[in-house]
Amino acid sequence: VLANITLTDQNILEVGCGRGAGAAWCVRTYAPHSYVGIDPSQNVINLCEQSYSTTPRLLFMVADPETYLSFQNESMNVVLSIETTNLFDEIVAVKQFVDEITRVLTPNGCFLWCGLCNIDGSNVLVDYLTTNNAFIIQEKVNITTNVLHALDIQSNSRAGFIDSYVQAADQEYCGLLAGLPGTQLYDNMQQERAEYWRVVFRKKITINTPLI
Repeated sequence: VLANITLTDQNILEVGCGRGAGAAWCVRTYAPHSYVGIDPSQNVINLCEQSYSTTPRLLFMVADPETYLSFQNESMNVVLSIETTNLFDEIVAVKQFVDEITRVLTPNGCFLWCGLCNIDGSNVLVDYLTTNNAFIIQEKVNITTNVLHALDIQSNSRAGFIDSYVQAADQEYCGLLAGLPGTQLYDNMQQERAEYWRVVFRKKITINTPLI
């Protein structure tokens, strides 16, 4: 999802940062000016802070449901959101989210998203952004083959971790979350019932025409 995007010296916001490993990797690899990861779970943010407290230019925050994205207008060059489709099933939530990323992104800033879509590449969030006048689609790529390849590479280590550390009653659910071969998530992509896409949306530059 970061292909062809400049992150160096930029202000980055990741919505739904999870355990923070991706955020830490981005900071080490691309040296942004700042990187903020937010997540609705206090426990998750506590884990991020414990794991990456010494990483410079990296900050983690709990997403405030009242203020939503509590950042200044046009303060972020890039907003990144990985596999957050489940947060935006309702159109009201989609509209609120899009309004907020529009507000915090700089003119010509990018919203980077990837996740599961229908077989035509459609998705509630993607569809709404596609018709939104504030953004243009710079790039939209089906990466299902890449994702399946990555899941195949990681399947043995993930299955071993689940067998060793997860209680038997929870192993099936964790296997689904991990996308192990044979699970519904994996099979839906392999059998072309679902697709995995990455999309780059660029915020339009608004030009104010003076009144004569």
